[in-house]
Amino acid sequence: MQPPIIKMPSEYDDQNLARTLTDQSPVMRRSAEQRGHVTSLANEVLQRVARRAAEVRETRELLAIKSTASVLTSGTEAEAFSALESLDDPLRDLDWFLSDRLGPIAREIGALWNGGTITYQAATSGASRIYSYLRYRRRPTAMPDHGLRKSATFALVPGDMHTLAISAAADVFRARGWDITLLIGYSNEELCNHFKGSTDRIFGFAAGSSQSLEQLGRLVVSVTDARPEASVFVAGQITDDPSTVLVLPGIDFRDVELEATCNWFEAHTPPTAT
Repeated sequence: MQPPIIKMPSEYDDQNLARTLTDQSPVMRRSAEQRGHVTSLANEVLQRVARRAAEVRETRELLAIKSTASVLTSGTEAEAFSALESLDDPLRDLDWFLSDRLGPIAREIGALWNGGTITYQAATSGASRIYSYLRYRRRPTAMPDHGLRKSATFALVPGDMHTLAISAAADVFRARGWDITLLIGYSNEELCNHFKGSTDRIFGFAAGSSQSLEQLGRLVVSVTDARPEASVFVAGQITDDPSTVLVLPGIDFRDVELEATCNWFEAHTPPTAT
């Protein structure tokens, strides 16, 4: 005969399970504590490394900003362009470039000027180079067809009285086959409105003296802001001293000789447009 099967009550199984868990709990607790320590240590290491990387990046960016500000105010045109290009990222949008790059550089140039480290001319030159690069960055890679192949706008700087010279220049260009829009006696606001609606690719401004420099600068900024793809030239007696207009941003050509200006016009006319 087989011995009878004795079934233990369920309370016995529960007691054995509880005793087993109680016996293992110190080991499990130590294992869980160890895992917690390792996780905490790993998080601390990662946070420290991230903070250190951010500090290193900020230090490098600050040094690059200071170095670029110095180059913009004291270096050559090529060095200034190269410095700005090294800080640029073509994959990032314009807002990023303005806020994270050009903004800090402009503030650094302002601090150098306010602290007496650089001259007014150097600060102005730095600002001009910033704007010139910004204009270059905004220019489209493909130039749209705006109609007439040989068309341009000539405008006399508001307040300037040298109307005869710009009128004669317009006649010369018209005789050579150019369609010239001549604007004399217009206010700055009226000229700006014309720039926005014009289909011309070339805009020329004439001024007789350095007294017109401020108004000339406003016009150049206005046209390059409204039409970043356009080319801008300056003519007149104000170009006798190149340093006078050198500080203005956005000028592509300047020459007092009419023949040189005509050659520049021809070279900057799209050959395929009609």
